[in-house]
Amino acid sequence: MQLRKTLGAAALVASAVMASVAGCSGRDDGDNEPTPDAGCSGACGQDAGTDAGTDAGGQVCPPAVDGMGPIGYIKAKGKRGDIIDLDNVVVTAVKDTDEGAQGDFIARFWVVDPCFPKEGIYVDKFYKDKESPTAKDFKPAVGDVVRIKGWFRKFNANGRDGAPEQREAYRPVLKSTYLLNVDGVTIGDMIVARKDVERRILPDNEVAAGFGNADSGKEKPNADYAGLRVHIPGPLTVTNVRPPSMKSQPDNPANNTYLGIEVTGGILVSTSKTYRSANCKIMETVDDGGTVTFPKGIRGVWETFTNVPCTDAGTTTQLPDGGTSTRCNVYGNGVVPGTTNDYTYVLNPMDCDTDLAPAP
Repeated sequence: MQLRKTLGAAALVASAVMASVAGCSGRDDGDNEPTPDAGCSGACGQDAGTDAGTDAGGQVCPPAVDGMGPIGYIKAKGKRGDIIDLDNVVVTAVKDTDEGAQGDFIARFWVVDPCFPKEGIYVDKFYKDKESPTAKDFKPAVGDVVRIKGWFRKFNANGRDGAPEQREAYRPVLKSTYLLNVDGVTIGDMIVARKDVERRILPDNEVAAGFGNADSGKEKPNADYAGLRVHIPGPLTVTNVRPPSMKSQPDNPANNTYLGIEVTGGILVSTSKTYRSANCKIMETVDDGGTVTFPKGIRGVWETFTNVPCTDAGTTTQLPDGGTSTRCNVYGNGVVPGTTNDYTYVLNPMDCDTDLAPAP
């Protein structure tokens, strides 16, 4: 749902391939029951360590298939509605969480398989996505080691198939079958289960200078890092606190909301997680004539970004405070404002203490 407010004052992913990735066999009938070794990745079964590949911090790793692990493979070759079962993957960043009345959680976060540390993917967990329907849920946190069995999709071009935010249209994601709309796919919830092991913090991916130049949103830079935390080296300086490519409502002259900033080298940075932080008043500093520099660089998740336009006049209602609220009825396909590019990649810092820490 898009609101414009003006205030007054599948089938298992190539099952044979996934079985070979995992070094074990299994079958998935779409019944969403956690059967042992079904389409698993990482160490599978009691004897999976005998020929499953290399070791990563005590985890027995399977061999790559076509140079990719399970996450890389499904992102490159998976079809909408394919099922993937990831075991021993690690939560690297949490976008948001919301606790329900029963102690269960909606959560959006990213995971990485330590066996293939350059492969990450976004996860959209609903309240019902748990280890089992009666299991106690948990609030995902960075470092959690989890099992996720879910359905792969890329959010539709207009994000109307359950994207939490329309800027996430086109993004690869693991999710339940909600609004999946694929013939032959049995409706079900994801399995999302935290393993009873110590949290594991994976290092950020170090990238070279020159990384991330989106050319004002016209390019898709460094797509191979999508879904991963990266560290872009400094020093970097804010060059634009109102980049046209990140304007919230580009067709509304009265709207002055921007969803991010631009820094040295044409790197676009989302501020959705940081703009409320007291130590991150970047726009205010620049507007007052100051300069914001990040001497040690910046960190965050490298991920897709787009803008889904409202293509009708919408339905306007009067608010009690004298303002108005407009609900969009028809949405167009996502596009980066000011370009013909359907989406680009931006950095998503999680905080202003470590990820987006300016010079004191």
